Amino acid sequence: MVAEIKSFEVSDALESSLKGFALANPSITLVPEEKLLFRKTDKGKVALVSGGGSGHEPAHAGFVGKGMLSGAVCGDIFASPSTKQILNGIRLVGENASGVLLIVKNYTGDVLHFGLSAERARTLGIDCRVAVVGDDVAVGREKGGMVGRRALAGTVLVHKIVGAFAELHSDKYGLEGCEKVVKIINDNLVTIGSSLDHCKVPGRKFESELNGNQMELGMGIHNEPGAKVLEPIPSTEELISKYMLPKLLDPTDKDRYFVDFGKDDEVVLLVNNLGGVSNLIISSIVSKTTDFLQREYNITPAQTIAGTLMTSFNQDGFSITLLNASRASKQLKKEFPDVGCVFKLLNAPTDAPAWPVSPSAQEAPTFDENSLKSEVKVKDAGSYDFDHFCKIMRGGAKQLIESEPHITSLDTKVGDGDCGYTLVAGANGITENLDKLSKSSLSEATAQISDLIESSMGGTSGGLYSILISGFSQGLINVCSKPDEPVTAEVTAKALEYALETLYKYTKARPGSSTMIDALEPFVKEFSSSKDFNKAVKAAEEGAKSTATFEAKFGRASYVGDSSQVEDPGAVGLVEFLKGVQAAL
Repeated sequence: MVAEIKSFEVSDALESSLKGFALANPSITLVPEEKLLFRKTDKGKVALVSGGGSGHEPAHAGFVGKGMLSGAVCGDIFASPSTKQILNGIRLVGENASGVLLIVKNYTGDVLHFGLSAERARTLGIDCRVAVVGDDVAVGREKGGMVGRRALAGTVLVHKIVGAFAELHSDKYGLEGCEKVVKIINDNLVTIGSSLDHCKVPGRKFESELNGNQMELGMGIHNEPGAKVLEPIPSTEELISKYMLPKLLDPTDKDRYFVDFGKDDEVVLLVNNLGGVSNLIISSIVSKTTDFLQREYNITPAQTIAGTLMTSFNQDGFSITLLNASRASKQLKKEFPDVGCVFKLLNAPTDAPAWPVSPSAQEAPTFDENSLKSEVKVKDAGSYDFDHFCKIMRGGAKQLIESEPHITSLDTKVGDGDCGYTLVAGANGITENLDKLSKSSLSEATAQISDLIESSMGGTSGGLYSILISGFSQGLINVCSKPDEPVTAEVTAKALEYALETLYKYTKARPGSSTMIDALEPFVKEFSSSKDFNKAVKAAEEGAKSTATFEAKFGRASYVGDSSQVEDPGAVGLVEFLKGVQAAL
């Protein structure tokens, strides 16, 4: 039994969505009763209209804009708009246009309703034609038969390229030229989708035949089943390399090999989020797909586009589209010698709100990798006994490691249970790299420790300790009049004061907040006053114990209902490290 998927619902999802879209994009007009959105089309240019069932947002309304669509007609969820809606859309955008081209996704309802609308528009004296897009390879020729390929995310590339052509060249090549461009692009376009499950349609019960160990390859965008159920679910890398890319690029699969890709062909890669995949994972999929294309097919995409363009509500899946730009450009130049290549049209300016490529994109800068590898040195200050320093660092780390179970136990009560592990990771980061530290300059050694802690600890604790120790390093530089001045108790005290002041620039935590500050400040103040390390450690310990008498004001413990009976694990961890140093001294 499949668990119900939770999703936000509103009472009039489609109508309010269209209204919200129009409010956010004031250059686009909504005709609410027709579920139609359109923009102003310049006189004499060909107008492009697309649309279909809703649920694919941002398609198609998000691609209405100068240089792309002139209008979008929205049907009910996963249902074709009516002939009346489409015809009214044609009439509105066709007032100034030299003709209207309907770009239709290859689904039976859409083809029928848009086709009938075009026929009726012509009886009204409007020059109107229909161009059908189908880029899916999942179904194949055998099952697809006369119906042909379904339309998926590659449709958006058709919108963009034909939209630029209509904006720049339709005054010369007219409606027939725009229609030819649709065919050229579509003939060089292939897409395959996959999803972990079906989507949740607003207002409907979630239904799926898949169990928790299955996913589908070859998903459409209307919740229809994929071409194949995969069980068990492969890794994302395996899904891309073993199942998806071969469907696009294997010439031995005669049923699905729709487009030839030569070794010298320039290719556009589009990775589309079907609605439920995080941006982080989509970017990772782009990287993995590019690696597999290069390694297994000798294809390096000339341009990559990624994002949420053609969805199926919240479907937890993605699609991969490849456009053979070299072949398409060659065909374009044959038909339209002065138009140029596909990339010129693909990257022509548009103000369509959902198009993800900035028209003003600049060339990415280069950099010298060696410049980042060179060691950044701080000013030398404070000569010290390196061997003695290593001894006390190891002593502090040893005590901290032995105390980790107690610190972790405290953190499970007032935090997320990782404080002990985080502090131990930082201590190990130092002790495992002692031989790499500067042996002559304590300011340089502590600056290096600051970097080690930041990289080994992570999180808030890592940042705080890194700032503190970096401040100590700078304090030594400020205090020592000469680079080789010995580090005495007086020098150490002044450097600690400077370190604490530095830390206070970046945290509002103070004694009484139930953080490591409750142990740190008493330690620094006592050592600054008495220069007695033992007294300073005792002051730190008393400060840590005091955190069990009041509630936390910062950190994760501040979200706990009552933390006033538990010592702060961060403060305890600092004290344990100092006790280890004390024992080594």
